[in-house]
Amino acid sequence: MNANTIDRKVTETTKIACLSRGVRAPADVLHYLSAGGSQPLSLHEYPTTGGLTMVLPEDVYVNAPFDEWFCADASVSVELCESNLVLRASTGVVPVERVLPLPGYLETRDEKDRPVVDVAMSHADRLRLSPFYGCAYDCHFCDLATPPYECRPIDQLIAALRIAAEDTVLAVRHVLISGGSPRKLHYDLFTRTCEEVIWNSPFPVDVMFSPMDSDGQVVDRLVDAGVHALSINLEVFDDAAAERRLPRKYRVTRRHFEPTVERAVELLGRGGRVRSLIIPGLEDLSSTIAGVEYLASLGCDPVLSPFRPASDVELKSHPPPSEDDLTTLLAESRQIVSKYGVSLGPSCVPCQHNTLTFPWDVRCAA
Repeated sequence: MNANTIDRKVTETTKIACLSRGVRAPADVLHYLSAGGSQPLSLHEYPTTGGLTMVLPEDVYVNAPFDEWFCADASVSVELCESNLVLRASTGVVPVERVLPLPGYLETRDEKDRPVVDVAMSHADRLRLSPFYGCAYDCHFCDLATPPYECRPIDQLIAALRIAAEDTVLAVRHVLISGGSPRKLHYDLFTRTCEEVIWNSPFPVDVMFSPMDSDGQVVDRLVDAGVHALSINLEVFDDAAAERRLPRKYRVTRRHFEPTVERAVELLGRGGRVRSLIIPGLEDLSSTIAGVEYLASLGCDPVLSPFRPASDVELKSHPPPSEDDLTTLLAESRQIVSKYGVSLGPSCVPCQHNTLTFPWDVRCAA
């Protein structure tokens, strides 16, 4: 079976099912993937990246949880078929071309004896650097709301970047500064940290951040430093749902959202360099679709990253969105972005692993 014989629609429906309820993975498959139990398969360091990251035909990446409570209802199973991995869904069988490993620096410490994974983690070809532990906000879907808030030294991020850049297990091709949001007291520290990482990185650097002002100063500084792209996340569109799901962030940042995105698009243009993530499953489907239209109308690329409950978040018992809702959302969103001349993001294909995006959705590579 090769990519030419795989129905693209089957691949789409299979990925959608994986994003909704993950996969069922029998013991023999887990034994095979973990080399007899000697290698870890997943780190639950963030809800949308815990699971198996697999590459399907036509370069479709998908991250599928396999050990969360909702996986018991998964409609997709990962199986061994004549020593080859496949995903078996109700719509057909899709071969798994490869399963991405975890990075090789999990036990590595920097020259000051600080664990690299305290501030860094690679997903596909992206290295995430986190300037803060914990978060200034209290979003109910996120596991950064509960740990104690702490700023990480700039030199620790630079040291982790240099170590991860040399990893031969999971090669890094670009960097994302992300993680917890700073308190107002640390807005300038956050911006300076981003500038330092950009200046010291051998790779393109994207910055994911919550809006901090309405005059564009943070965006201007990041662009002047040479940032590759900005992710300014909306997360929940409907005002009432946003105030319920991300109360502190909504009150502090929402009034700055539109001018921040508009300034970013003004400076970086369209075509993948400005994007905004929205989380299906945290509000009515119609509100999420309206949010996609709002984002597209601002000239940025909407990114659809479905909600996943995790054991250490307030919404741990809230179900993920259904396959039907995600299918409808994808169809509606494709029409919307076409109307506004933008694309579903992200434009980086490996980074689509936890998003409702496919390589053929990206018209303009960043």
